[in-house]
Amino acid sequence: MLKKIDIRDYEVEVPTSEGSKVIPYIVVTSIENVALASGPMTSQKLTMVQTLEIARIIEKIKAQKKKGKKFALLEDADFNKIKASFGAFSGFGKNEVELCKRIANVEDIEVKEKEKK
Repeated sequence: MLKKIDIRDYEVEVPTSEGSKVIPYIVVTSIENVALASGPMTSQKLTMVQTLEIARIIEKIKAQKKKGKKFALLEDADFNKIKASFGAFSGFGKNEVELCKRIANVEDIEVKEKEKK
């Protein structure tokens, strides 16, 4: 079973001195920032090994985005590490509601092996 994460950027409205403007919310960078977060906004305390493991997972996600994919497919164990980092983080705001929904409501994908000819 794989987890299918929507990694498409979405638009958010931010206040400006002239009112507000719509800008893209960069999903993969935000996942990376939360997954590797440390400090007062997270209860996560990553060791060096854990940091490198999460960085490896982020590189998988980035590679899929670079190939033009709209969704990243992760194995359960890798996805659970990302989800745990979101559970430990406490600095979300209104612009992150969509991002949090995408992590919380991730789709399960069943993968079948191709038969060799």
